[in-house]
Amino acid sequence: MFSLKVESEEGFCKIRLFPEHPEFSVGGYGRDDILVFKGAPVSLSAIQKMLEREFGDVIVNFRENSIEIEMQRMDCSLVIEDVASAIKEMMESAAKDLDKIEEVIKESLEKYLRRVGGDNGN
Repeated sequence: MFSLKVESEEGFCKIRLFPEHPEFSVGGYGRDDILVFKGAPVSLSAIQKMLEREFGDVIVNFRENSIEIEMQRMDCSLVIEDVASAIKEMMESAAKDLDKIEEVIKESLEKYLRRVGGDNGN
């Protein structure tokens, strides 16, 4: 879903994630504080809160069309894949939720049209 760049020093870890999937972008819907995957937006603050629950103190920012994640007192080699997987799972879950919402709306509209138009759907 994205490529990684790691900048690590003793006691400090910075990971940058660059979108590679054609349906994954930084910013969208006129806002610069969200990620969008398959049309589903996820806020930067939601990603930060999720990562904080998993890894403790985390700072998440957007920088030059990438997601920048900073962690103190972390060995990057121990958390790189976990951080990337956690964000990927969150984005995929948001896309699935959007698909479900779209399907429910479509089904509700079809039921309404059948009810209003009669049994033959006209």
